[in-house]
Amino acid sequence: MAAEAFISWSAPSHLYTEKRSDWYWTVGIITLAIATVCFMFGEIITGIFVIVAALALALLASKPPAKVRYEINDRGLAAGDVLYPFLTLDSFCVPHDEFPPRLLIKSRKLFMPLMVIYIDEVDPEDIREVMLRYIAETEHHEPLLKRLLEWLGF
Repeated sequence: MAAEAFISWSAPSHLYTEKRSDWYWTVGIITLAIATVCFMFGEIITGIFVIVAALALALLASKPPAKVRYEINDRGLAAGDVLYPFLTLDSFCVPHDEFPPRLLIKSRKLFMPLMVIYIDEVDPEDIREVMLRYIAETEHHEPLLKRLLEWLGF
């Protein structure tokens, strides 16, 4: 039996900023500097890993985010084809001072990070009201590393 959606919306999976050529030059120069230091100290594998990781990050950061369909129903939160049942979710937060609006969800699973879901097309207060029916609201803050990577353009 399919669950009826209380609220649904589509939003990007992450924030995206257009990259200019100077961003790629900066990433390349920093990567080569770190790899060179690794090679000078005889850490060949670490140097190669730094280069491969920087290439992967640059390729990933250059692609615009996919639009994900989010839905809150009586079973849980669906993000695309993945359902997060309410029994596995600990708490949520809809910060009022953030732009674009976002939904922060903390899971009860040990190795699952704080989920950051961007809100588009619907009122964040409507999402807050629906989520309050199922899980507790607690103040959460985005991880510092996520904010740093967004600031750096990743």
